[in-house]
Amino acid sequence: MTAVDELGQMAVLVNAQYEQEQRKFAALIAQENQLRAELDRLDAMRRTTHLPDASMVQMQAIGADVIWQGWVGRTKTALNIQLAQVLAQKEHHQGAVRKAYGKVLVVQEMRDQAHADAKMKRGKGQLDRAIAQSFLGQ
Repeated sequence: MTAVDELGQMAVLVNAQYEQEQRKFAALIAQENQLRAELDRLDAMRRTTHLPDASMVQMQAIGADVIWQGWVGRTKTALNIQLAQVLAQKEHHQGAVRKAYGKVLVVQEMRDQAHADAKMKRGKGQLDRAIAQSFLGQ
């Protein structure tokens, strides 16, 4: 097996690892977006409950508004904790994606160099044969 073939197999491996890291990273981004959307929805719900209307007066009269605000606050805290955890995982995986991509670039560079070396070696062999034939032909 030639160096070019070995590097080709290595390229397949590092590309697969890079794609796997990208999928993990994409899943974290999706999770982050979902949590941010839930936080936005919760904030929108909180804003609409501050509007004075007849149902709010009734809720205030029985203390439901305090219970509601407490639930919103606890839920928002829990979502923010989850978001912080996802952001920490995202930062860790960002380094893994960069490292995997660096490996892809290195293997590609090595493969390109091996191709160039093989091409130069073939060209030198052809030149040597042509020179040998020109001396033998005289």
